[in-house]
Amino acid sequence: MDKQLLAQLEELRSEMVETAISEHNNLLHRDVLTLSQMLDEMIVRVQSERRLLARTT
Repeated sequence: MDKQLLAQLEELRSEMVETAISEHNNLLHRDVLTLSQMLDEMIVRVQSERRLLARTT
């Protein structure tokens, strides 16, 4: 997997955690949920790429 994509995943995860803890102290705040959804979409994309790569090798 692309190291840049992994770095983006980690950065987004860190931003979500920081937002939840420091800014809102609430895991259900709209900003936290938005970041979580973005992270979920990125994870699904990575999983799809991995599956496609596994089929071609």
